[in-house]
Amino acid sequence: MHQIVLASTSPYRKMLLEKLGVPFICAASEINETPYPGEDARALVARLAQSKANALAARYPNHLIIGSDQVCAGG
Repeated sequence: MHQIVLASTSPYRKMLLEKLGVPFICAASEINETPYPGEDARALVARLAQSKANALAARYPNHLIIGSDQVCAGG
């Protein structure tokens, strides 16, 4: 079984994964989180989650990397 890497240092995301009772490690990914011009919230969070996982792929080969993000959009 591949070790799980949570591509986040968010205490909330860590707590959610801990509730599953599976071993994992947390790792910060240093990515630019600035939205692209005209990028809507849904596209932004999908891109950031993928980018966070991709940023850690070389450092953690043969691991299952979980990238996630969230935004609050009003309107």
